[in-house]
Amino acid sequence: MRVIPSRIAATIAIALLPLIALLSVAASAQSTLSGVYKGNGKPAALTQVTAHKGDPESGQPVTVLVFTTKDQAKDPKAGFNALFGKFGDALVVKVFPDGKIYSIDLIHSKLDSPSGSIQVFGVGTMKDFTMAGGEISGHLTSGGAKNVRDQTWEVDLIFKTKAP
Repeated sequence: MRVIPSRIAATIAIALLPLIALLSVAASAQSTLSGVYKGNGKPAALTQVTAHKGDPESGQPVTVLVFTTKDQAKDPKAGFNALFGKFGDALVVKVFPDGKIYSIDLIHSKLDSPSGSIQVFGVGTMKDFTMAGGEISGHLTSGGAKNVRDQTWEVDLIFKTKAP
């Protein structure tokens, strides 16, 4: 075994620092999220978005988008666990390849639900939806405040993340 002198090893490490920094910036830049999610008028500070392959619905493939306030990037069951509040306030959105929304699960500390989440169908629109080049992006909106079970919710989010 050949041992590299410490001065050479230090020089190599210093030379690699910009590359390591660039790779970590690229990894963290893979997902972006901005906008508003409210439950009964109270905003949730969503910071994370991931995309997962979902079970087919109505004979079509589904992508599950998981928006959360807490880090869920390493959880392979993020969509399921978000429904039970593991990641704080959250949205779990099932979307078809054409961008049409199948369902939205609302998880918010200000929404009253015995199960912890409220599922809505036929509400919400995905604008500027693209799934290409290993990324998925779009503009998820409820089109203003909506009412479900005498409670209000609103979503207006622009996102980009790695495709499943």
